[in-house]
Amino acid sequence: MMSWTRPPKLFRYIYPHSKWECWLEQDILFTFDDGPGPHTDELLNLSQGYNIKFAFFILPQQAQKYPEIISRIVEEGHILGSHFLKHRNHILDTKAIFSHSLNESIQKIEAISRNTIHYCRIPYGRLFPWQEKWINDCNCQHVFWSLDSKDYLHESAESIVYRIRCKMQIKDIVLFHDGENSHPEIVKIVDECLKLVNFKK
Repeated sequence: MMSWTRPPKLFRYIYPHSKWECWLEQDILFTFDDGPGPHTDELLNLSQGYNIKFAFFILPQQAQKYPEIISRIVEEGHILGSHFLKHRNHILDTKAIFSHSLNESIQKIEAISRNTIHYCRIPYGRLFPWQEKWINDCNCQHVFWSLDSKDYLHESAESIVYRIRCKMQIKDIVLFHDGENSHPEIVKIVDECLKLVNFKK
């Protein structure tokens, strides 16, 4: 997906089987890609303090590095999803290669988490419409985002929080990252953004 802060609503018609809005019984869904990582445990602490659930789209190699965090994610009732086998561009994959990447990642994550994986997110958000059907053929549902924090640009924490403050709406799915190269102040950023969720109610 091109780097829009808020993807055009036309995309919801192009990808009708993906999730675009928070489907949990809460106002906003904060989602984290590329993890788990060194900050994930602190993010989980925040979720407890605010009584809110997150969604984590994880890479199998990261799950293998942090199995205790994977267990905590599941035990505390968060969404655990696949970010595919490797963090690469899948846009030119054949169906066989694409499906292998998704299915293999799910098998590895399920073995570590002892939890059934129902959701996934393609790396970079780059997905052809027919690939969405391939995901459904793997008994999985794709989750996009409706608001991109752009934390991967490593701007100041204040700039990222300001972006969220100006753009966030009820039922948004917000994109963050918690992998090894995540923003060094991601916990502070998420904390400040969670305060805004109450403000937006």
